[in-house]
Amino acid sequence: MKNSSDVMHDVSKIIAEMDERGYCVIPDVVAPEKADEARAALERLLAEEATEGTWRARTQRVARIAVKDPIFVELMAHPLIVSIWRAYLDEDMICSTWTANTAYPGFDRHGWHPDFPFQFVNQPWPTDNVSGQTMWLLDDLTVENGGTGILPYSHRKGHKPPPEIAQQWIEEAEILTGQRGSVMVMNGKTWHSARPNVTDRARSVLLGMYCRPFYVTQEDMRAQLADLENPSELVQQLMGANQWQPGVVANRY
Repeated sequence: MKNSSDVMHDVSKIIAEMDERGYCVIPDVVAPEKADEARAALERLLAEEATEGTWRARTQRVARIAVKDPIFVELMAHPLIVSIWRAYLDEDMICSTWTANTAYPGFDRHGWHPDFPFQFVNQPWPTDNVSGQTMWLLDDLTVENGGTGILPYSHRKGHKPPPEIAQQWIEEAEILTGQRGSVMVMNGKTWHSARPNVTDRARSVLLGMYCRPFYVTQEDMRAQLADLENPSELVQQLMGANQWQPGVVANRY
């Protein structure tokens, strides 16, 4: 018999909700203390990498996080997350990009969009599952601090949001909220939008996009492998070590 934690983290139930609505929020994937540990590691990087442009935009993206602190490798390869994407995308799926995103007080940019690779895929989009976004909550997400706006069922539309509504709030949309340590998994086709942070504190998330290995990755994950000491076989797979690389076609006879 499954306990409540098992049911809460039942991969088949998570995938069923993602198939139905386009996304699923999974509570308590890690303890709040583990989220706080990742948040502390990120705060160090935010301070080191902030620029004048960062403060003007009121937002900051930190890239190449896999090689900047071991906790980010740990979360990228978290067993539940890997199980979800292996079931959703197939056993040979890879990580397309792995970054952190922080919205500072006063952030007020938004706009409906899908995630990679659907900005670049001809419409109508393919109906099979080729990518999925993972959002790790390092802070409690609220309506006030910029919880992501998501349009349920939009992954079934087969096209990007039309330009005339890209900057408008859609009445049927929902705002993602949840406690730090929770994770949102989302079909890459699902329409979503940033939301304003009207509080006096920054809020941060980690963003891990996973995809089928025949797609070009959004970030050069393979280039980061050389900077990791003794990566596991799983980490090597996620960072593209097994991805097919083009070569020279030659007459071998």
